[in-house]
Amino acid sequence: MGWNVDMDHVAAIIAVEPGGAPEVDSDQYKALLAAKVPILFYFGDYIDNGPEDIQSTAFWRAIRDGTRSFAQQYNADGGDATVIDLPQIGITGNSHFLFQELNNDVIAAHAERWLAERGLA
Repeated sequence: MGWNVDMDHVAAIIAVEPGGAPEVDSDQYKALLAAKVPILFYFGDYIDNGPEDIQSTAFWRAIRDGTRSFAQQYNADGGDATVIDLPQIGITGNSHFLFQELNNDVIAAHAERWLAERGLA
């Protein structure tokens, strides 16, 4: 998953529809929290309105909901985690490959603002 890395050179993590988040209280979680790494999760369209008869709809809902639970606990423990459902903030038309979409500049600008708010851009 890429979460088990040396935090000495990590300023922030922007996770674009990741396959999940570290388990709360895992070594990865504790390392992120100790290093005070801010984390931003992005999710595109078709998670809440995807076809019920395909397995990937349930998969992505579970992943997104798991990141929400992670973020809630991470923030409660003093961390800084944000989960963004792009359609909920008015950025629509995105598949799973957000970086390839025609509006990737809008998503990049949003991420840049998030980094700037934390003094990282």
